[in-house]
Amino acid sequence: MPESVTAEAVVFIPGLACTGALFGLQISTFKERPIIIAETCDQDTIEAMATRLLAHAPERFALVGLSMGGYVALEVIRQAPERVSRLALMNTNARDDAPPQTQLRHALMEITRKGGYHKIAAMQYSQIVHPARHADTALKNIVFDMATDIGPENYLRQQNAIINRQDQRPNLSAIKCPCIIVAGEQDNLIPHDRSLEMHKAISQSKLHVIPDCGHLSTLEHPAHTSEVLQDWLGA
Repeated sequence: MPESVTAEAVVFIPGLACTGALFGLQISTFKERPIIIAETCDQDTIEAMATRLLAHAPERFALVGLSMGGYVALEVIRQAPERVSRLALMNTNARDDAPPQTQLRHALMEITRKGGYHKIAAMQYSQIVHPARHADTALKNIVFDMATDIGPENYLRQQNAIINRQDQRPNLSAIKCPCIIVAGEQDNLIPHDRSLEMHKAISQSKLHVIPDCGHLSTLEHPAHTSEVLQDWLGA
């Protein structure tokens, strides 16, 4: 039977204000597998995003989530652990939103409500990528285009979902499938202790830190990230 029929499906979950373009090279690399991009719009809770993913995903699948996508991935495996064959948590953490983060999110949401959504990507760009990529026009265009595609209303819903997400740390030890935790060495949004915290709590996990990388590992170092995920899928 052809591999394209039997290969394990991979479900990708984008981050805040991101689309499937976040995983462009990875999707191309895994083209022999069924690929699903989870829908993260039109829902304002992480639980609802996870429930919708499970309603549209195959019975069993590999799961990749980056940043907000990682929050959804952790909720998916909490709701239906038997359906996730392997898990990739990228540039994410298991904690609920800290007060300073929530305060910043509310400020960005207020800018959006006042018609300033078009400014948000530019305001955030230098914080989410490695300093060496600040002048990378091609990368910047991808980030800005994804934000435009998501739009202000969905952005507000996603931020609300992130603010109200639950602390998943008590559930980490129950994860028994093969898990890869990917971190950017210079990720300004996810401190390294958050990645180590998940790695120590998930018995079947491996931690991989990508050098010279910020928060968007799949776009900043797409080939390296694809190799890491390919190894994870083959493990």
